[in-house]
Amino acid sequence: MKYRTRTDAGRVLARFIRDLVGESSVLLGLPNGGIPVGIEIARELGIPFDLLFVSKITPKFNTEIGYGSVSESGEVNLNNNLIQRLNLSIEDVERDIAKTKKKIAARMNKYAREGGRCSIRNKQVVLVDDGIASGYTMINARDTVKERGAREIIIAVPTAPLENYNRIGDMVDHIICPDVRDTDMFAVADAYSSWYDISFESAILSTFMCTTRAFMALLPFLEP
Repeated sequence: MKYRTRTDAGRVLARFIRDLVGESSVLLGLPNGGIPVGIEIARELGIPFDLLFVSKITPKFNTEIGYGSVSESGEVNLNNNLIQRLNLSIEDVERDIAKTKKKIAARMNKYAREGGRCSIRNKQVVLVDDGIASGYTMINARDTVKERGAREIIIAVPTAPLENYNRIGDMVDHIICPDVRDTDMFAVADAYSSWYDISFESAILSTFMCTTRAFMALLPFLEP
């Protein structure tokens, strides 16, 4: 399956999860790419939308490679096999973890100044991103919402590799992914006709505006 944009992917996912969500559902988008996907699902289904702060850990020489992740609770997940292949030292890893934690803290502070957080205790939580690659970020997200008291956890993503789809699916109540790819060379971007980086500033602005009627009317035009 090929999606035009992240908004288009959200529209597709909404159809797949419509019968799973209800009055107790809260949708959490993972910055940055999961935000436009999640906003579209929330708009289609009329359920509350919020952010979950999780970020991949990247080496300084390539910000596209994620060899682990850090959650808003401070939990760290590392891909030790990839760390060895990248020839990273303990000092390298510690530096990258510290940098990632600092980034998450700054984002959470900015978000807290703009508004509150949805309570997810005893709620059905739908975790949304624009795709799963290594899976470490989504696993951290799952652990975080479980710690925060989620009653049920659903993962909804547009695309994922088969191996990680199966692995992560065993950790949650439901996983929805219309485009599962059984391939050795996987990239989330390959599932989209239009792929571009999203800044945190634009993503968080979209989050706060998504509840206004005027923004809801304009949202379909924000992506090409």
